[in-house]
Amino acid sequence: MLRGRFGDTTGRPYLEGRLYIPRLNVEGNVSFCVDTGADGTSLLPTDADKLQLDYSLLINPSKTIGIGGPARVYRERAIVAFSERKKMVYLYEINLVIIPPNRHNGSIPSLLGRNILDRWRMHYSPTTNRLLFQVKTYDHMIPIG
Repeated sequence: MLRGRFGDTTGRPYLEGRLYIPRLNVEGNVSFCVDTGADGTSLLPTDADKLQLDYSLLINPSKTIGIGGPARVYRERAIVAFSERKKMVYLYEINLVIIPPNRHNGSIPSLLGRNILDRWRMHYSPTTNRLLFQVKTYDHMIPIG
């Protein structure tokens, strides 16, 4: 079972993951906001900056439409890993959506979308402070200790 958390000030649901973008040689921990309305998992500037992502290396921009309207985005193959405490690490190979900075998205967290969430069963209960994910499928699994 993966354990998420609710933000101290926002109450938003989060799950910690480890992101690796091979072509850009970018790796690090990301606190993903769980977003059942997002088709895919997205890296936003707050986390991209922490990971020291070099936006000048991004290629092949495309357009997408989100809640804020149309946006220019980049897509990169990535691996996201989630750890079940002292048991397993689950790896997912995804097409990550990278959203470059603009005047509107500076404080928006990175999003964990349905390309991963649809592979789990979620127990979401802010009143009891429980955010649990039962992994149903994964691309790779690594046993721990």
